[in-house]
Amino acid sequence: MKNTPAWNNFIENCNTIGSPTDLAKFFELTLTPAEREKIAARYMILAELIHGKKPQREIAASLNVSIFNVTRGANQLKSASATDKKLIKAPKE
Repeated sequence: MKNTPAWNNFIENCNTIGSPTDLAKFFELTLTPAEREKIAARYMILAELIHGKKPQREIAASLNVSIFNVTRGANQLKSASATDKKLIKAPKE
């Protein structure tokens, strides 16, 4: 899928923000609480799939998400390169 100019502008804006605190404020301005929660859940799913040793059902239970979302994340990772997967850091315990 090709990135849109709007998406590219959003990413470029994110890249100019210098601190995690300011980036969090930016996301609070641009995303609803539900959108932030979904993004965080997607990140944790991918992080668990890449770095964890848990089966998909256990990931779903521990993150309180549906197995469908975990499977979708697993399918997304199938086409990701090893370099791209390194962008997802291991989850903090």
